[in-house]
Amino acid sequence: MKILVTGASGFVGNFLLAALRDAGHEVRAASRSRVEQQGVDFVPAPELGPDTDWSRALNGVDAVIHLAGRVHVPSKNADAETEEVYFRINAEGTRALAEQAVATGVKHFVFLSSCHAVAAESGEILNSETPPLPVSAYGRSKLEAERAIRKALSNTACTWTILRPPLVYGKGNKANFGLLLKLVKSGIPLPLASVRNRRSFIYVENLGDVIVACLGNPKAFGKTYLPSDGEDVSTPELIRKIAKANQSFQFCPEAVSPSLGSEFSKQCAGRSTLVSRHTLRLFPFPECILTALGRLPGLGALRKLTSSLYVNSEPLREDLGWSPRFTMDKGLVKTLGG
Repeated sequence: MKILVTGASGFVGNFLLAALRDAGHEVRAASRSRVEQQGVDFVPAPELGPDTDWSRALNGVDAVIHLAGRVHVPSKNADAETEEVYFRINAEGTRALAEQAVATGVKHFVFLSSCHAVAAESGEILNSETPPLPVSAYGRSKLEAERAIRKALSNTACTWTILRPPLVYGKGNKANFGLLLKLVKSGIPLPLASVRNRRSFIYVENLGDVIVACLGNPKAFGKTYLPSDGEDVSTPELIRKIAKANQSFQFCPEAVSPSLGSEFSKQCAGRSTLVSRHTLRLFPFPECILTALGRLPGLGALRKLTSSLYVNSEPLREDLGWSPRFTMDKGLVKTLGG
């Protein structure tokens, strides 16, 4: 198949292009930044919006994988303009691409949405039937983009597959996961040992494999999936996994307070599994207070560390016979350059 990947120079696109080539597809990359990968046909991407002309990129294409979109709006636009910017790019831009894909004979449209199209946090597992209640402009724009795709492709020869991944991690991620890595690497004691949340993640190469498995597969046509690694973890569990994967840390599996230095030394005495320059320290702090603080303006990052958001990826596994190639532990090792 000849595949067009939009947003190909981004974090996910960089890994996906190689996966598509390895699967034997002919790949065309469209992005604002130039892509230089062997065997990939690059075309400059126009600015994504309702009036974008995709004719050059879509010429001769069998399927589209739409990754391009706006994730962050600059702070200067954070108020009145936020909703308009997200919807113009993510919703109306996607609508234009889908309509033109139909007109040029594309047979399959794969859209990378987000679980934020459903919720930003939830104490219940999310699935394709969960009523969507997005709380952010980004989430609302992704949900509207999904609706635009279904409408544009309804009763046409082009079918669709929508993917709503949770947080995607991997080498080169500079967004929220990248910030968490920096926080762990800093060695700053973290008051998160008492957090008992539940979060889903997906390693970027696992996500690429999911996308490849969906392409041209009748079992994926007209389906909405929520892919994940299948290893839901709490924030303290995730931080311990990151520390274990990072060879610069001495990892002690027990959560300890920095005030218990001597006891910490006793617990870690004789452990030579990891050669250390730093020591990971998690100490308990009332979770209810952390949750309350996370609701204050400017502390959204803390809220993400204490809230839950997990998904059901079983339908995807059953339909496509897919299973993650990388466990979370292996994905983290690759993320950290191991």
